[in-house]
Amino acid sequence: MLDVGLTQKNIQRAKGRAEVGFGAGGLTHLYQSGCGKALLPNNFRPTPEVVFINTSGGVTGGDKLHYAASVEEGARLDVTTQAAERIYRAADGKAEITNTLTLGENCQLDWLPQETILFDGAALKRQLNVEMGESASLLALETLVLGRKAMGETLSKAAVSDQWRIRRGGRLVYADALRFNLPELPTQSVATLADNRALATLVYVAPDAEDRLQFARSLLVYPEVEAAASAWNGILIFRFLAPDAEPLRKALISFLTQFRGREMPRVWHM
Repeated sequence: MLDVGLTQKNIQRAKGRAEVGFGAGGLTHLYQSGCGKALLPNNFRPTPEVVFINTSGGVTGGDKLHYAASVEEGARLDVTTQAAERIYRAADGKAEITNTLTLGENCQLDWLPQETILFDGAALKRQLNVEMGESASLLALETLVLGRKAMGETLSKAAVSDQWRIRRGGRLVYADALRFNLPELPTQSVATLADNRALATLVYVAPDAEDRLQFARSLLVYPEVEAAASAWNGILIFRFLAPDAEPLRKALISFLTQFRGREMPRVWHM
């Protein structure tokens, strides 16, 4: 019998990078490597769409993905992912996902990836880093699902570190951090998730952010989803919490369609 000598340290890991840049006239930059790809659907919508794809089919310990999107003055762009990103059991190390967004002046970027789903034993380190101009508009979403209820999945062990950093005009205006380890974190506690397994954070940074608070709150009425909004210093922040991924996804599609005044990217409806 041939002994190939595979160990945790020399198992092949997935690495991918995809970058796109848009100006007022359209695409200005495109780079792809490894399992990271960028799809530019020709859907004739007023706002161009970019769909990031991880062709490895999921992420596990030791895998590294980096997505980057930039918009220049006068440009608009919607960025999403082809499907939910699955974070599988890690035999060694953490899965690392780094997302970098750059916005010039008088432009708009909506970062709307689909869900990130944690499987039992998953270990994830994720970062969202944003540099934006004072007059730019950013809408950024991240959704986390702690196992799929319909599939009977439960998490007995998992580790997550999720960091947000948004700089506007060179100043840090928003910093957020979510970090937990299971089973040390009692998700049944009302101080944590209270048996909910799907959560989302949505941040809107724009000149009109605070003016839209009351309108946004009027939309946050969903029977199975808890949602709240607050605003200060040109930033509007939303938190969503649900017992499972499906009601949260429906609530997000409804809210974002109304708040944005236009349809979600097509892959959200497939």
